[in-house]
Amino acid sequence: MLNSENLAHAVAVMARKLPPFPTIVIQLLDMLRNDSVTLEVLARMARNDPIISANILAQANHMRRIHAQSDLTDAFVAASIIGINRVRRIVVTTGMNRFVSSVPGGLFLFQHSVAVAIAAQELAEFSGESQDLAYISGMLHDVGQLCLNMLDERAFEKVYMDASVDGKLMEREAAVFGVDHCAVGAQLARYWNLPEQIYSAILNHHDEETVTCPLQAAICLSETIVRALDLPASPKNRVTLINQHAVAELGLDWSDPGMADLFDRCVTRFRLAIQPQQASHA
Repeated sequence: MLNSENLAHAVAVMARKLPPFPTIVIQLLDMLRNDSVTLEVLARMARNDPIISANILAQANHMRRIHAQSDLTDAFVAASIIGINRVRRIVVTTGMNRFVSSVPGGLFLFQHSVAVAIAAQELAEFSGESQDLAYISGMLHDVGQLCLNMLDERAFEKVYMDASVDGKLMEREAAVFGVDHCAVGAQLARYWNLPEQIYSAILNHHDEETVTCPLQAAICLSETIVRALDLPASPKNRVTLINQHAVAELGLDWSDPGMADLFDRCVTRFRLAIQPQQASHA
């Protein structure tokens, strides 16, 4: 049984048994602390990862084909076309997909993480916060579920299925494991030495009363938005509360026409983002 006293040690042990977290993603997260990092440095890192390079080339060549231009074969040239922010998102999305692919239920977890990441980035842009941190935090916010699944796959599956009926996921996790996936995921962020804002966003992403920082507010509201939009489709997608403190923190007005556009972009971007995964599982 996990508790506040043994959690750090237990997560450190579990982290070493998890699928390897891609080195390039850790390097990318370190780079977020350094505003002077150039696209060239990031593209050079991506060149060493064939899957990430292929994704960068695919996005750049899609843009070029629209203008009837020939395809590129150089990842650096491709990266310069799509820009550093999109390269960062490709790196963390591809890395997370690889990270969860071998875990039971990994496809849904990945798609949910993509949905929250997209919504968080849209909220960050709308409210003037860091889009990079928002997207990356969205991709990582449920990583604690991997650890609980590792502890006892059958128990976690039962908790998850029972919670789809009553929505009490964290309460059921705490009753079975001693702590919920938010606490485990936040401790994993500490183990990986991620920025404090990401730690706080992971720890409090289900808290409907608390705001610790704008990033946490964005992740918390993104959870609400993707459930309301049923992205990805799930019987457990329900909205009972909205963190009004988070709404105020980000200065949002639900009646603003821009919010309707934001929701439409979330749906469209999510559907485009999961098309490759749906095709590979068809």
